[in-house]
Amino acid sequence: MDINLKQRLIGAVILALLAVIILPLLLSETKESGEIIAPQIPDPPDIRSSPVTVLEINTRMQEQARASEAELPREQIDDQDYREDFALDKNLLPLSWSLRVGSFQHKDNAVRLRAKLRAENYRVYIHHAKTTTSETWRVFVGPMVSRQALEKQAALLEANLGLKGQIVKYKIEEDAGQLGG
Repeated sequence: MDINLKQRLIGAVILALLAVIILPLLLSETKESGEIIAPQIPDPPDIRSSPVTVLEINTRMQEQARASEAELPREQIDDQDYREDFALDKNLLPLSWSLRVGSFQHKDNAVRLRAKLRAENYRVYIHHAKTTTSETWRVFVGPMVSRQALEKQAALLEANLGLKGQIVKYKIEEDAGQLGG
């Protein structure tokens, strides 16, 4: 007998045996397979919309803004004169001091003074402030945690460079207005 014919016969017998074994398993119906599971779809929600005007939306937004603003912590004005080396103000922020040595309407003047003071090894920064009518560039030495150390530095600054300054509280929240460089 030809070898190709033998292989075809063996393959046909194997397929027939597989069909005899597998087809009854596939076609037999069990209790679980006979039940059709119906999906449980809930009824659609009853949505009734009413027309809303732009004025009503603006009113609601303003009410929400006021409610949100009422929940924010309020900054406490702190006029106490601190003389300790390290202290926290009423807002629990570290208290620091700066020496204001100049206030200019032209940026170039403030930058020149800053360069002069940095050449003398002072820590200096410029704060830029805008008002409704003008712009101001203020030059500060500091900040320092110790007010006494800043007072000594102010005396040296006045003696060496003739600059008289005013000690003011350093406000960390004003860092956004600082002029880099």
